Amino acid sequence: MKQTIPLLICLLLSLSSDAQEAVDLFIWAGQSNAQGWTGDAAAYPVDDTTLDQSILLNWTFFGQTSSAGEWVPMQAQAGRYPAGHFGPEVSFSRELKRAGYHPAIFKYCLGATGLARDWKAPGAGGIYDHMVEDLQTAIAALKQKGYRVQVRGFIWIQGESDAGDEAAANAYGSNLQKMIDHLRTQVLHRQDLKILLGVDEQHAFVQQRPVVVEAQKNLANQDPNIIYTSMYGLPKADATHLTPAGLVGHGKRIFSAFRIVNGDTREASSSTTFADQWEFRGIAVEEAGYNIWGSSPILGDDGKVHLFVARWPCELKVDPGWRTHSEIAHYIGDSPEGPFVFSDVAIGGEIGGVKGNAPHNPAIHKVDGGYALFYIANDGIQGHPANQYICLAVSESLDGPWKKAGEDGVILRPPSNPDYWNHAAGNGVNNPAFLQHPDGGFFLYFKSEKARMGLAVAENLEGPYVQLPFPVTANDRNIEDGYAFMYNGKFALLTTDNHGMIESGGGILWTSEDGIRFDHYEKGFHRINAYTELEMNSVAVHYGPQDREYAKLERPQLLLKDGKPWYLYAPSGSNIYGGDCTVSYVLRYKGE
Repeated sequence: MKQTIPLLICLLLSLSSDAQEAVDLFIWAGQSNAQGWTGDAAAYPVDDTTLDQSILLNWTFFGQTSSAGEWVPMQAQAGRYPAGHFGPEVSFSRELKRAGYHPAIFKYCLGATGLARDWKAPGAGGIYDHMVEDLQTAIAALKQKGYRVQVRGFIWIQGESDAGDEAAANAYGSNLQKMIDHLRTQVLHRQDLKILLGVDEQHAFVQQRPVVVEAQKNLANQDPNIIYTSMYGLPKADATHLTPAGLVGHGKRIFSAFRIVNGDTREASSSTTFADQWEFRGIAVEEAGYNIWGSSPILGDDGKVHLFVARWPCELKVDPGWRTHSEIAHYIGDSPEGPFVFSDVAIGGEIGGVKGNAPHNPAIHKVDGGYALFYIANDGIQGHPANQYICLAVSESLDGPWKKAGEDGVILRPPSNPDYWNHAAGNGVNNPAFLQHPDGGFFLYFKSEKARMGLAVAENLEGPYVQLPFPVTANDRNIEDGYAFMYNGKFALLTTDNHGMIESGGGILWTSEDGIRFDHYEKGFHRINAYTELEMNSVAVHYGPQDREYAKLERPQLLLKDGKPWYLYAPSGSNIYGGDCTVSYVLRYKGE
């Protein structure tokens, strides 16, 4: 084996050490929408993954309140509302953190301020001069704390006030250029500093004098290190200010713009995503009297497609039926699009005389000439879902017989170390995603605490699997049901997007250079509605909100051909044809 577990651990430690030694500094400035004028902290976006604790913030609302020059964790800032308020910097910095940066946000704002009237030219004693002085002090403080400061960008969300005055509007382009030049050459000494500009295009003053927008766009057109960002379509609380949701969306837009101008994610900025490559082909598995769930495909030596499917009696409903009566059934089809015919029950309530209650969510793989069938089980409804664990059965044939791995088939349980991120996890460890590492050994991804993905590694197929002490995804909202594969030379995880990191009810394609830190993502698949026309009034919803306006795919599993995506199989809590039970669907990959 070319790469051993100890080597992986050493790599992880070195990566973590590097991240702690440096901070990525972003200067955030402008007027009310940069400040977050109507960003009532009562609606502060939930931080389920505690990302905010690892993001630094130094904030000033000029002439009003501030963090007193101190660097504090990302948080709502005092003023405006009883609970404080926040701006787009929150979602912006969280996206940075998820992308592998160690963000430090220097925020310097004040609502209703003009560049000409209030910020003024460098050296004229305006807000800009005060910002520069406080910025230099803040950078010195970071260095004193032992950080290596990397200045990454300057975000300037401003222009509405200047658009309210004819002379200020006409001078806006020149004034903005002078400020940027001074900041780059005299303050930060970085001529290639990334500049992100924005203004509310729909503001009444800007509509009256669009020369302000044109000035920002002209600067972006003339300088490859400047980019213009739009606020069109973001929800507003009034004619001027974004709602809390609008501020969150704005921060994500600015992050996407930074990725483009920084040149590090051109693929993600493409108009075509992984999600756009799928074509809906219809039902994969439908079985009278059974709810159908996770459908894991594999090409057999017989040239047929074999699906290993979780199923249980439809009369027990989706929940709690899957927790108590799930079994793993084997279906066979002559083609990837079926029809698929039931063959046998691969794994029932027990295997080899060993208890394995409600085996569920299978993942089938060919390994060294044999077959490995991963699945989850539990110890009964009383302790569910905290008592979930991952099992493995092996066979020389897809038709079985299947033999448990080790003594009882269990290869991974929640860690006993209280310092691990998922110790005593409320959902145990579940939903395995298996990958043979290109350099040898085996990676086993799984879902655990707060619906994040973890990783365990082993030298041998049957283990022992050693869990790493941290999650590999930094999602702030629920994801699950990963499928692991190599894609364009990178490690990839295809997961659901349960609560809208990109779009609620869609999917996410995560990618990683090392399979350990998944810091880039794009949309992995759309809602079912995007692939085929649906009349939601005719859809039978067996799992999930009855009034949901879309149908979502669950537990995505890929059929690969020559190592590339070929077909996608996924169940849904919604039977889009109105049937009495759930079914799984199949989509064909259109890309090369």
